Amino acid sequence: METKTININASTARLFFGLNAASCLFGIVLELWWSYHHESLLPPNAGFTRTFGPGWDSFFNQFVFFTTQSNIILGITTLLLALQIKRNSEWFHIWRLVGLIDITITAIVFNFVLATGPSRGGIAELASTFEHMINPILAIVGWFVFGPSGSVTIRRMIIAAMIPILYAGFTLIRGAIMQWYPYNILDVTNLGYSGVSIYIVAIFILFLIIAFVLFLFDRWLGSKWIRH
Repeated sequence: METKTININASTARLFFGLNAASCLFGIVLELWWSYHHESLLPPNAGFTRTFGPGWDSFFNQFVFFTTQSNIILGITTLLLALQIKRNSEWFHIWRLVGLIDITITAIVFNFVLATGPSRGGIAELASTFEHMINPILAIVGWFVFGPSGSVTIRRMIIAAMIPILYAGFTLIRGAIMQWYPYNILDVTNLGYSGVSIYIVAIFILFLIIAFVLFLFDRWLGSKWIRH
C-alpha cells in the first residue's frame, strides 16, 4: 500500500508559530510583572529563608527559574520560525530541540511534582497556566504538525543535553552563594547534595527519554509530511 503524504502550507505554520511565540511572551510578561510587585515565595518545606522583592531583585531573579528559561527559549525559536519557516542553522535546530524538551519537562515536573505550593492567585496563576500548560501543549502540537521534520539528530540531542547539566551546575553554585534555590527538589539546605543529585539525574534521564521519543517521531513524520 502506498504511503500517503500530507501537505502543510508555510503560511499556516508561520501563523501557528507566531501564536506560540505570543503565548510564551504573554506568560513571561505576566510572571515578571507579578514578580516585580510581590515578594518571592519560598518553595514548600524550604530549608532556607531567603526571599526577593518586591522590586527589581525579584524581577531579575525570575530568570533563574527553569520555567522562565524554557518559555524564553521556546518563544524565541518559535518567533524565528514565524519569521522564516525554513532554517538551516545547526545551532537554531539545537536550541529548537532544547526549547521543546525543556518546556515538556517544565510541564511534567510542575504538574506532577511541584504543583503543591500555595496558590498565588490572579495574575500569577494565569501566568502559570500559560507557562506550564498552554505553552507546552502548543509547543508539542506545533512540532508534531509543522516540524520542521528531520531536525532531530543524535548529535543535536547530545549537545542539547548539555543545557540542563549547565543549568543544574549554575543553580547549585548560585544557590550556595545566595543561600536560595528556585525549587524544593534543588534545595541543598534541606536535601543535601546527595538528595538533590537524585532529582538532577532523574530529570536528565527524562530529558534523554523525551529527546529519543522526539527522534523516533521525527523519523516517522519525515516520511509522512510534506511542508512548503
